[in-house]
Formats: sequence, structure tokens, C-alpha cells
Amino acid sequence: MREITDKAGTRWEAISVSTYGAHRKLGATLAFRRLDEPDAEPLTTPITFNSDEAAAFAISTMSDAELRRRLTMAGAVAGHR
Repeated sequence: MREITDKAGTRWEAISVSTYGAHRKLGATLAFRRLDEPDAEPLTTPITFNSDEAAAFAISTMSDAELRRRLTMAGAVAGHR
């Protein structure tokens, strides 16, 4: 969806992953996947969307700085860097 580079120079892809939200409706969650590890489990964030379309729109309109901030927070929660 969107490619960003963290402060260490690692390239990431901002993606959405399908998740169930309120009332067991299918939605999406903002996540990040390292481009050099495409089969690795993505780092997820607490940011959720009502649909894949809403997630795609939000990711496309977020600034690079905001995406890097969200990536940093997701990495901290997961114990990375």
C-alpha cells in the first residue's frame, strides 16, 4: 500500500489486515510489514477501520511522518527497537 523507511533505514510497507471489530463485523487494522521479510507476521497497531476501503484511503492520506510515528509505537509495543 505505502512504503516508508524507518530511522534505522529499514523499509516497511504500511498495510491493512482484516480483523473483526464491533458486532463481529469484518474491518481492518493498520499494520506494518518489513519489505525484506514478506512472510513475517506484521506489526499491528490499535488503529482500526470499518472496511478495507476505509483503511486504504486512510493509509494513502497519512503523512510519512504519521506513518513512521505509528510504526515506532507498534514496534515499541511488540518489543522491537
